[in-house]
Amino acid sequence: MLRSERRVVITGLGLVSPLGIGPEANWAALSEGRGAVHKLTAFPVENLPNDVGGEVPDFNPKTWPKKYALPDPEHRKALTKSMKYMARDIQLAVAAAELAFIDAGLAEGAIDPTRIGVDLGAGLISTELDELAPAINHASQNGGAFDYRIWGRESIGQIPPIWLLKYLPNMLACHISILLDCQGPSNTITEAESASNLAIGEASRIIARGRADLMITGGADSKIHPLSLVRMSLLEQMSHWSGDPTGACRPFDVQRDGWVPGEGAGILVLEEREHALKRGARIHGEILGFGSGCDATPGGGLDPDGIGTEIALNAALRDAGLAPSEVGHVNAHGAASKISDLAEARAFHRVFGGANVPVTALKGYMGNLVSGCGVVELISSLIGVNQGKIPQTLNCDELDPACVVDLIRGASRDTNNPIFVNTNLTRHGQAAALVVRGNSAAN
Repeated sequence: MLRSERRVVITGLGLVSPLGIGPEANWAALSEGRGAVHKLTAFPVENLPNDVGGEVPDFNPKTWPKKYALPDPEHRKALTKSMKYMARDIQLAVAAAELAFIDAGLAEGAIDPTRIGVDLGAGLISTELDELAPAINHASQNGGAFDYRIWGRESIGQIPPIWLLKYLPNMLACHISILLDCQGPSNTITEAESASNLAIGEASRIIARGRADLMITGGADSKIHPLSLVRMSLLEQMSHWSGDPTGACRPFDVQRDGWVPGEGAGILVLEEREHALKRGARIHGEILGFGSGCDATPGGGLDPDGIGTEIALNAALRDAGLAPSEVGHVNAHGAASKISDLAEARAFHRVFGGANVPVTALKGYMGNLVSGCGVVELISSLIGVNQGKIPQTLNCDELDPACVVDLIRGASRDTNNPIFVNTNLTRHGQAAALVVRGNSAAN
């Protein structure tokens, strides 16, 4: 589908992650092998099932609009006014979108707003506890047991009517559309770790089909929240690493024991190539292909043979018109789950032929950003190949012998191949893959 006359290029990058704000800060950490998983500081962690994660540093709701937003005073006024309706996930997404818009040279407008769309990955947003506590406590009067009758008759009325607007997943796209005046196609995909790759793939096809000239796409999520930690612990897939927190997330390592929560956002400005060249935009790279697959088992969970990832990879390569041998590296999901890492490794072996393609996995640096992980990892590889480097994997001290992959460890690796595949999958077996080429302006 992407091999059409309308090629899709990347003209803007916005990145807010535990490694820092902006592509430069993130690449500095990646190139130095400096992780950002630590003991959580956002709230008290006593009695919680997990006390480590990847938090975005220096992201203050009261000050970030002054640092990262478009410079227009009226725009900043509107943004500040909207903040009271934004949960943290939304704030992360909006900040990344503002950065991407500036990076794309769109701060001055001059683009037909009806030709600009938004397609984002988003997740389940946890409510602030103090917003629901009075209503819940009121319905828990009789010995602490929750009474649904009291809840329905009396407690719900104590919740502000606009409460829900802060926590609907589509609010990420809504706020960005309003603030940046995007009047074209809009969609939100809630498919956990595959969400942002799926959104980017869909956004690329919207441009290729001629329905838009420019798309704001990517994803955001924050699992640094007490409710999220409790909810995720029930899945029994989180790490219980007892050593240095920076070593908790260990993709493909023989001692890996589960994933680590994180938060962050990544936004791409995708643009039809001729449209970008006409306005003199800088081109970071090009989306060459997209594919998805699913291998959910009847009893739940993903197939340990990685069939879904294999389907997604083959579909993306076919979409790009490339052979596996033309890929310079794979940025793997690498959640540090026993099953998912093995499933990926098996899929890579079948698609690329053993350990014939370099593989990196970046969750050891920042934890699992869930709906934001795919795009943040994509941007990381894109920055790398544009500097002739592939970022190293962190915390894989001893490669699991069952995972037969050429994992990049110890240091970044030099490369002269700008083509890479970015892949992600969920615990239910939904996989999504993108084929990307760096610095494609002259191609």
